[in-house]
Amino acid sequence: MVWHNRTKIVATLGPASSSDTKVTELIAAGVDVFRINCAHADHDAIARTIHRVRRIAREQRRAVGILADLQGPKIRVGRLRNAEPIYLKRGAEVEIDTTPGFVGEAHVDGSIRIGTGYRGLSRDVRAGERMLLDDGNLELRVLSVEGDHIHARGVHGGMLYQFKGINLPGSDVSASCLSRKDLADLRVVLQHEVDFVALSFVRTADDVVQLRRHVARQKADAMLIAKIERPEAVRNITSILEVADGLMVARGDMGVEMGPEAVPPVQKRLIELANRARKPVITATQMLESMVVNPRPTRAEASDVANAIYDGTSAVMLSGETASGRHPVRSVRIMEKIIRTAERDVYARMSDRRRRPMGEASSVTEATVRAAAFAAYEARVKLIAVYTETGTTARMLAGERPPTHMIAFTPSQRAMQKLALIWGIVPLKIPPGRTSHELTLNGDRILRERGLVRPKDRIVQIAGTVRQSGLTNTMTIREM
Repeated sequence: MVWHNRTKIVATLGPASSSDTKVTELIAAGVDVFRINCAHADHDAIARTIHRVRRIAREQRRAVGILADLQGPKIRVGRLRNAEPIYLKRGAEVEIDTTPGFVGEAHVDGSIRIGTGYRGLSRDVRAGERMLLDDGNLELRVLSVEGDHIHARGVHGGMLYQFKGINLPGSDVSASCLSRKDLADLRVVLQHEVDFVALSFVRTADDVVQLRRHVARQKADAMLIAKIERPEAVRNITSILEVADGLMVARGDMGVEMGPEAVPPVQKRLIELANRARKPVITATQMLESMVVNPRPTRAEASDVANAIYDGTSAVMLSGETASGRHPVRSVRIMEKIIRTAERDVYARMSDRRRRPMGEASSVTEATVRAAAFAAYEARVKLIAVYTETGTTARMLAGERPPTHMIAFTPSQRAMQKLALIWGIVPLKIPPGRTSHELTLNGDRILRERGLVRPKDRIVQIAGTVRQSGLTNTMTIREM
């Protein structure tokens, strides 16, 4: 068995990658978690995709997670007459009509009228505020608001296509974080037991709490990932991180909302805060964007991915590169190479990490995990083997970021899939044992069969003295 990279790869499925052959190749290339973008998939397609990934992952004997990404309150331009794009001139008068079903068009005098599917837009904007269209490629300045009508003027022009996004930097968007479409999508993805649910356009911790209530009503246990892309979320990040199971640094809308110059420092801060909280963090959007068309990334893109690794991100994500690009499998292979090269450099210079202050352990399990991570440095062990029912102990161990390889043995397929996103953890299935001793015997056998250890290799082992979820209280250093 070849050791897996510590930083995980999330790949978005779409028209370019949804066949059995492509999913198989993507897993072999190094994908750990597949993302389903609910904004671009109907419920039947979502169900088929989940079943396909589960079946192929079983065939490949790989722990592969599935992340469902809810669309959230994305504000979009409405339909245009005959679906024909409109050229927006600088200085043009633009009227946005928020009444349902309005069809936009250009007039002979150069003025433009467009619609939107978001009825609350006229309540949320004020005179003098900016409106950015199509990921910020076009810009309007609001002149006045009259009832359901917004009057604006073009600041930066270009071709305007129907259904393109509208961003409101500086405005307080009143739309609920969970739309009716999101709730319908949520019911479907939870029925099919996805492992992670990502919530778009999070503003406060209450947005995540509301999502968790809906998940609890369906008696589901998916981990909740808060996508950070609005300035309000950055301001409220401490409270959001307390209630979310992980973060996604969603750099696309973040760059539009906050400006591209704000993205690098915000990214570094979010990764650092998530690492301190021992929660996974995904760095996303335009990581290898040029590979949507080209067979290799730019040097700047390779540096961008590597810098996320140096920052300590748990995972890096591919979007259009694998969903609709020309080179989905090659994109993953190149991403894997960049990760492997960056990690080789990172872990060659980690000898001082064990000296960082740890603070007071909050539980017996946390103290045991810290002792194991420290022992791995001192005893120069081959790997750390952690035995876990739910994956919680393995996630705590990953939070210590030891440079030693980590194997998480669990009898739970569900726990394995959730651990697919966790930095540094290689999840392996183990038969249920009646005693802790029986579990460790099975674990030793698997380690030998897979060639992960040799005789006289030293390992650290973390387990519980009794088979009880949440009680991990033993750390052992021993030779195989």
